[in-house]
Amino acid sequence: VSSFFFHDEEMTFTLPFDGDEYDGDKETACADDFFLAIKTDDKPAETRWNVVDNESGNAVLRGGPYALPWAVYTKRACLPNGSYTLNVVDSGGDGICCDYGQGFFVVSSDGETIVDSNGKYGDTFSTDFHLGNRTSTDDSAA
Repeated sequence: VSSFFFHDEEMTFTLPFDGDEYDGDKETACADDFFLAIKTDDKPAETRWNVVDNESGNAVLRGGPYALPWAVYTKRACLPNGSYTLNVVDSGGDGICCDYGQGFFVVSSDGETIVDSNGKYGDTFSTDFHLGNRTSTDDSAA
């Protein structure tokens, strides 16, 4: 469960995925669940984001532009252990806060908040985050 508070608005959400989920024929497991909640400002079409796998350099998730102002959009994904970069871009250059309303975004993994933004970032917000416990990158070590 994650909670965040901006101005007079409080929002609480619970991740809908506990790690094991039955999909009909087999069970699937997700060791590190990625969850993004983003609230748009009055100019939602200006907002886009992606998550880049730092090992491959490829964008593995992306979202936006959005259609509804003042709406909360969410994205959940099962990402493998590794190092990632979250990039949030506002083509208007004013973030998702302030002049056109109070937008924000929150990223959590396994129920813990790893990025909590008030939406004040200008045209680009980027931050690295890590999923899983990677003490060794060589799985074949004897």
